[in-house]
Amino acid sequence: MERQSPDTARKNNEAIRSTDYHADAPVDQRLAAIAATMRELSRADDPQTMARVYLRHLKQLFPCDGLVAISRRDLPSPHYRVTRSTLWSEDFDPWKDRDSLPVLAGGILGDLLYGDEARVFDSLEIAPNDPAREHLAGYQSMAAIPMYDQGRALNLLVLLSNKPREFRVEQLPDLVLTACLYGRASNNLVLARKLEEQVSELAFELRRIAMVQQALLPPSTPVISGLEVRARLAAARRAGGDYHDFIPLPDGRWAFVIADVSGSGASAAALMAVVHTLAHTESVSEPGKFLMRANSHLCDYGLKTLDCFVTAFVGVFNPLDLSFTYASAGHPPPRLFRPDVVRTQRHLLDMVHGLPLGLDGSEIYNQTTWHLKSNDILMLYTDGIIDAPGLTGQSFGLKRLDQAFLTSEPDINRQLAKVFEALRLHTGGRHPDDDQTLVVVRVV
Repeated sequence: MERQSPDTARKNNEAIRSTDYHADAPVDQRLAAIAATMRELSRADDPQTMARVYLRHLKQLFPCDGLVAISRRDLPSPHYRVTRSTLWSEDFDPWKDRDSLPVLAGGILGDLLYGDEARVFDSLEIAPNDPAREHLAGYQSMAAIPMYDQGRALNLLVLLSNKPREFRVEQLPDLVLTACLYGRASNNLVLARKLEEQVSELAFELRRIAMVQQALLPPSTPVISGLEVRARLAAARRAGGDYHDFIPLPDGRWAFVIADVSGSGASAAALMAVVHTLAHTESVSEPGKFLMRANSHLCDYGLKTLDCFVTAFVGVFNPLDLSFTYASAGHPPPRLFRPDVVRTQRHLLDMVHGLPLGLDGSEIYNQTTWHLKSNDILMLYTDGIIDAPGLTGQSFGLKRLDQAFLTSEPDINRQLAKVFEALRLHTGGRHPDDDQTLVVVRVV
């Protein structure tokens, strides 16, 4: 570390001493100095800036010729780290340059720091073998000011003077109070900076998780003979657990899967990836048997102990006879709209149901078959849509979902847009707290 000679260090302090507001100055001058200090400290947005402001004003309020600061944070007794010294020409940042700062042990500064007590030395004598001698040599008097954190002095600020008896014991209460208030304020800035870094890192990871989640979903809706298929996902502000998929089967049939992991965030997105893997490694040609295998797998891996579960609906469409065979694991039952001469009939596909996946490994999932007709419309959705809270706290619900879907012209792109526009109006434009997935299938 580059050092200044003691004479150079003392000269550099003369400019500061010319504007001193010491204890004997008039009250209005002292009050003005303290107010200026507080205003400037309140504007500091990082601990190093705050330290510079505090030390500059401290020397105005309590004139001194030299200064040393030490810390024992994260060090075993009797070690301490020198964080600031008038001897240095370079202004180190102890929060960023921590590992480049010297670590000493024992001596007068170590005794004072670990002694947890404020002291004034009218006539300073430093032992020839004191580890901190180079920082203290030549000065005649000293004031040691502990800075407490978690009930003990983790830092020590040392003011030095070329004159003996320069510091008075009566000054110690004000010195300790201002030093500890500064220490608490700077520590809050350090914590705020760490929190900001962690929040930024977390936000980055959540964005990456959301990208992975999106990559696991179908890039587009498939072209299926006899069907028109559309899907839309409005993702929550955090990574979520909604999943939908269209899986071709060897015999020309198609499987439609929609699922929703409880909760949100990274854990929900990770479990959604597990469901995706199961759907693409286990046969989905028989929906009930698939749900039983998936449920057994999730229960075997202790999903219940995590207080987490998955709702799922699986339906298999056969283009040869327009049959739709399905099974459900606690998922909201799809809507079936069947246009008629007079009005559109509405049905819920709720003839079979079972517990959500991951709750009971012995659950039996039955399946049933519904025969579709030309112009029938299937609407699969997750509870993020029907449970979306409005401005008055009322859920969006099935009634609003039906109305939004059926009041637009018979074009499913327009109908999807109409549903999400109704959701936007219902929630006042707030970003959803839960994923909202809507899949629409029309028999053409």
